[in-house]
Amino acid sequence: MSLFVPGLFYLFLLLLLAVISATETAIHSARDLEERLERAGEGGVARKLRSITANPFVQLHRTLLLSATLNLALAALGLHLVSGPFRTLGWQPWLTAPILFAGTVLVGDVMPKFLAAWSPSAVLLGSLRLLNPLRSVLDPLAKLADQATDALIQRLVPSRVKTRAPMTREEFETLVEMREEQGLIDPAEAEIIREALDIERLTVRDCMVPRVDLALLSAEDASARAAMVLDQSAGRFVVIYGETPDVVVGVIDTQAWRLAGRPAWQEMITHVPFVPETMPVLDALQKHLQHTVLPVLIVDEYGGLEGMVSQDEIADWLLYEAAPWQGEAGEVRDLGNGRYLVDGGARIEDVSQELELPLPAAGIDTIGGFVLNQLGHAPKPGERIQVPGADLKVRRAVRARILQVELRLHHSRSAALPEAAEPENS
Repeated sequence: MSLFVPGLFYLFLLLLLAVISATETAIHSARDLEERLERAGEGGVARKLRSITANPFVQLHRTLLLSATLNLALAALGLHLVSGPFRTLGWQPWLTAPILFAGTVLVGDVMPKFLAAWSPSAVLLGSLRLLNPLRSVLDPLAKLADQATDALIQRLVPSRVKTRAPMTREEFETLVEMREEQGLIDPAEAEIIREALDIERLTVRDCMVPRVDLALLSAEDASARAAMVLDQSAGRFVVIYGETPDVVVGVIDTQAWRLAGRPAWQEMITHVPFVPETMPVLDALQKHLQHTVLPVLIVDEYGGLEGMVSQDEIADWLLYEAAPWQGEAGEVRDLGNGRYLVDGGARIEDVSQELELPLPAAGIDTIGGFVLNQLGHAPKPGERIQVPGADLKVRRAVRARILQVELRLHHSRSAALPEAAEPENS
């Protein structure tokens, strides 16, 4: 009886250690979890798998803590068995201890890791039934262990010892290139990471919705017209102004207004902060946009309204920069024979890169703004300008804003084909 109870408990702890060891290896080795997630659908297993893949280091932290606890318990219990029950039965401790140690390592560590390396996803799925019920116990223990470790480090490590410097931008870019060459991330993901790194150079003016594209509503407008503007607004937010559009009262979230049953629009006005157009995007995200979907309004050096930016515009900017050029589905449509229909809001650098046409547009962002600057007056459809290598014609304009430009290259790529074919005809 004295051997049965501790021996049975030892076997239970050993099997538990085997499961934890297999789980630890599976977290490192699983590669086909995405396929299993698609097959799992939206059930409980899929949710558990997503909780692991979202942050595998948290799961690994739990398994390492539980593994250390089990090893300590097995060592203490093994010492008790060797010096107590086994010795009472006449077994020699110097022979029993190595056999018990070898069996523990084989069953609790080596075999489970081989099994997990052979089928990591299956092992990971099987261990979910064990790990998830233990989260309520392991998470407080892990937090307590982290706090105790930090306290010991702060007390024992001399203050003059320098911690490792944070990773620089160049080091991070090198790491991304290495992972891309190793096939761990694909080129599209690497490009998105690089664009995300470039966000530190952006200002809110780069990402904003310009004033001409904002839906504006006077605070003195009638309720019927206000309701029409809110219903027909293409954007989520409508700017409410007082005497002039530069005297902004606040904004209305049209989605919240509709969900609230279209109440009196004056009750839905929300005051939002104003920021200068030179503010870096990261500062705007940290100070004003971190925990809200509401936008910030952007003003110029004279306090006039320049535009508006929110989390959505910043995300759209990053994705637009990282996405490949969409051709006819984007802002430039090929009309044939060296003619292109260009959206007035298309960025000059994108148009120049796509059409291999250098445009002298220092300080101007869009092709519509470039044409307007060259004309020097409010544009009319049909007006033309010439630049080295191309003719530009205003196709559509509203007031002083150019909506579409037709661009004709002087030496189109298609025009070169008949010239190359002339020697064969002659």
